Amino acid sequence: MSSVSNKFVAKVSNLARSLGASLESLGTSLETSRYTDRLVPSTRFVTFNGQTPSAPLTFVSPASSLIGDVTIGEGSSIWYGSVIRGDVNSIKIGTSTHILSNTVVHVAKIQGDFETAIGSNTIVGASSIIHASTIGDNCLLGTKVQVLDGANVPDNVIIEDGCVVSPGMVLEGGKRYAGVPAKEVGVVGEDDLKEVEKRCEELNALASIHALECGKSHATITRDAEISRDKLIRDPEYFQPDYTGEVTKEEDDVLGGGTPGRIFDNELRSPEGFEEETGWEGNKRVGGGEK
Repeated sequence: MSSVSNKFVAKVSNLARSLGASLESLGTSLETSRYTDRLVPSTRFVTFNGQTPSAPLTFVSPASSLIGDVTIGEGSSIWYGSVIRGDVNSIKIGTSTHILSNTVVHVAKIQGDFETAIGSNTIVGASSIIHASTIGDNCLLGTKVQVLDGANVPDNVIIEDGCVVSPGMVLEGGKRYAGVPAKEVGVVGEDDLKEVEKRCEELNALASIHALECGKSHATITRDAEISRDKLIRDPEYFQPDYTGEVTKEEDDVLGGGTPGRIFDNELRSPEGFEEETGWEGNKRVGGGEK
């Protein structure tokens, strides 16, 4: 009976979607002025098996996905196109840690019961794969690094671009690694750690800017586009708006109505003192007569 009900629901759902698509197509064909909403793609927070991602005070960029049992500390950032998928195990990411664009962070259950843990003040380079492994604090992973099942990267480690930390490998803290598979190629000094700290601070600041831009409403984005175009075509010799939308009184203000050439930026109203100086009150001259 349950199987029959599921089939019925599926058929009704498909019919509803088909009908909705047809109505949408008809509505579009009837429009006289078509408009396409160009807001950035959404960020996806997906609950899986009752587990909802937690990322307070974290910049999670548009087109990124957080799925399932994922916990991210404050001040961290997840950049464009990254996927943090804690569906069959948990993922924990510390504070001020930055997962750069198109990175995949996942876990394992079939070949080993491995969660994924990434420490604080760590940077994971773009297009990297962190799979069912542990990474410590103050680490720097380059572009397209792979850290695979059961591997352990302790604190203060730098891993060069394209390096592969094979399954089960345990690296040594305070070292630099490169190659496939990863091999020790040097020592991480105090200057290296200061550079990692500096880059984390820079990414913190950059994430704040992106968060502000990505959080804008459609109305704000449209207004920004109008202002940008206005700045491109406006003659520098002509009056320059402050673009704040606020009306301020200036030295060359005329009867409270605004600066010449800007008066119509203000509300359409009688200037202060107009009636007193001209003898008009509303639509009538004092003493009679129509305007």
